[in-house]
Amino acid sequence: MAVIRQMMQGDRRRAGSVFLLAMVALTTLLILGATLVQGAMQGLARASDDLRRREAYSLAESGVDMAICKLYENYDSINEALETSGQYTDSYTLPQGSVSYTVTAPYEGIPDTCLIDSVATTKTNRQARILVVASYMRDVDRVFEGAIFSNSPLVLHGAGGVFPDETGKGGDIYANGDITFKGTSFTMTPEGSIYSSGGVNWVPPQVPMTQVHQYIAPMTMPVIDMDYYESIATTKYTGRVNFTNANMQNLTGVIYVKGDVNIAGSYTGQAIIVATGKIQVTGSVTAEHPENDTLALISPKSIKVSGNPTVHGLIYAHSVLDDAETTLSGNCTVYGAVISDVVKTNGSIEVHYRDVWKNLPLPGQGKTQWAPVSWQELYL
Repeated sequence: MAVIRQMMQGDRRRAGSVFLLAMVALTTLLILGATLVQGAMQGLARASDDLRRREAYSLAESGVDMAICKLYENYDSINEALETSGQYTDSYTLPQGSVSYTVTAPYEGIPDTCLIDSVATTKTNRQARILVVASYMRDVDRVFEGAIFSNSPLVLHGAGGVFPDETGKGGDIYANGDITFKGTSFTMTPEGSIYSSGGVNWVPPQVPMTQVHQYIAPMTMPVIDMDYYESIATTKYTGRVNFTNANMQNLTGVIYVKGDVNIAGSYTGQAIIVATGKIQVTGSVTAEHPENDTLALISPKSIKVSGNPTVHGLIYAHSVLDDAETTLSGNCTVYGAVISDVVKTNGSIEVHYRDVWKNLPLPGQGKTQWAPVSWQELYL
């Protein structure tokens, strides 16, 4: 009996130890779970706070955009107000919140400059302030000196390449934002350079690292003054226009289209086709005499090149109000340059730089060109 009692007491002690260990483990799990839940809640709170901050910043940025747009278009007689009192103030309300902005010119007495002070308050009462110094730009030709210029982050898909002209000029890529190569089969030359206001994830092996420039100041695209082009147009169309071999011989001057354009075929002459709507390239657009023929396609909406075409000329898409987009699809080859607010590539894209448009009235002429030269963000 004594042996049985000892065994029963041992079992109870072991049971007690197991219970104690189970309680310790359960307590540890509860503490760990509470810590994880607390961490997750803190992470969600931080994410929510970051989102509110970005909403406030974006709202304040819209005030800067509105001010620059008014300076460009002289809406609400802003330029006259600045000449009279040196200051212009306005405000507006959006579903996301309210914005108030003030333009002061000149900035600290410097000619052809202004200070834009934009303050935003979101519906959740989060505030942000942006201070921008803008300058009237006289020299806006820099964007025409490279093969690809994107006014936003640039992603280059798959194979392709960028090449200079016969003098070694122009085989460059520029983006106001990050440049991302999807793959490692993109080709450049030792004369080529890469310019990015953000970072670059990969560099073609032909390009020396001394010619890779990251986190540089953004560059401003020249504006398309539609009124100016309409006033100097040699030919005007209204509605959708199809350009083919038949009507692209001996092109000259500015061809102004109040509508969309569809284009494919060979051309002769020197001209700019300016469309208020979209431009679609559905086949090759080639110069019969590349040493003399010149063509520029300009749109404030979009330019789409599809199929497997060859294009001889300048492709330019830009808008002050909304991002204009250029899409290059298929096995597309451009002899000229591609300059756009947004550049999208799908397929094997090659751009061979050719500066053949010097005698044409390129964007940047006409209305005043304002551009930010410094940018400061303040969260209130």
